[in-house]
Amino acid sequence: MRLTPRPDLPRTPAGAVVWPRRAGVLRGLFVSLALLASLLVLGAAAPTATASKLRVRYITSNGIRYLYLVDLAALYGLRYESNSQRFALRSRYTSLIFTVNETEAIINGTRVHLSDAPWVAKGYAVLADIDVRLLLSPILKGSSLRRGDVRRVLIDPGHGGKDPGTQGRRSRERDVTLQVARRLQKELVAKGYQVALTRSKDTDLALAGRSQKARSWKADISVSLHCNAAGPGVRGIEVFRVPPVGARSTYGLQRATAAVPGNAWDADNARLAYEVQRGAVAATGATDRGMKNARFAVIKECPCPSVLVEMGFMSYAAEEANLSSAAYQDKLARGIASGISRYDAALLRR
Repeated sequence: MRLTPRPDLPRTPAGAVVWPRRAGVLRGLFVSLALLASLLVLGAAAPTATASKLRVRYITSNGIRYLYLVDLAALYGLRYESNSQRFALRSRYTSLIFTVNETEAIINGTRVHLSDAPWVAKGYAVLADIDVRLLLSPILKGSSLRRGDVRRVLIDPGHGGKDPGTQGRRSRERDVTLQVARRLQKELVAKGYQVALTRSKDTDLALAGRSQKARSWKADISVSLHCNAAGPGVRGIEVFRVPPVGARSTYGLQRATAAVPGNAWDADNARLAYEVQRGAVAATGATDRGMKNARFAVIKECPCPSVLVEMGFMSYAAEEANLSSAAYQDKLARGIASGISRYDAALLRR
């Protein structure tokens, strides 16, 4: 482990840490944090007295840059709270909870999965820079998202035709995804969106054809619907985004090293996935398995912000029954639609 050149961690009475003025050393870090807040000032700029204190320090370990949570708390205007294993950044309306050596965090009640687990360096919790820039910042601040609005939503019912997907005792994934897609289409149209489906009946459709549909139809966002399967007792909803370059997939240790088309929308993918996860869990009461990272073909090749929604586990009897229920499908559709609407509302208008 290598510490970047820096002083120790003296604190002012207010708990903020003050750096000496050092032009240029933190320029790369400040560029990466420009998405977080307009309060950061680069190298030779003339900061105000208040802004000059908002310096975010970092430590480098195994080539990964980690930022000090106590400084991020000051940057966001949040309280920093800690005990031996858990750390939190809080205000009246915001709550971010992290656990040492765990990649699962909770942001305003919704679970998210980090690329790297927080850890403690010299008594202070640190969080990977890539998780700050491309997960926390898009969720907490709309300034890192693209400009514009959502008008055209592409819904992708997973599988179809000769590919049944996951098979439960009473239903097949290809049928459930299409049923929910039609209900979601109805919800979104009622909200004023233009909506298209990659397939409108039980037909074969290659993975490449799904991303091509998003391209040819000029979709603003794409939402792919799926059902899951696992061992006994596993249940709940999880929403996936493409991991940014340098980040890990949730179920793998390898870091993404090459960019894919979906990485053009890293910040938007994070916010869209978070809002859809939040909306679907709130509407259904299902177990929150969290927003996750995976390089699924249908989202990594997408030419617009996109997420893949695992709506539940057909291997869990009670959840399969829910997924086959019209009433539950309506709840899912309303929850996903509300998440899309919240993402849309967060965008900066042109």
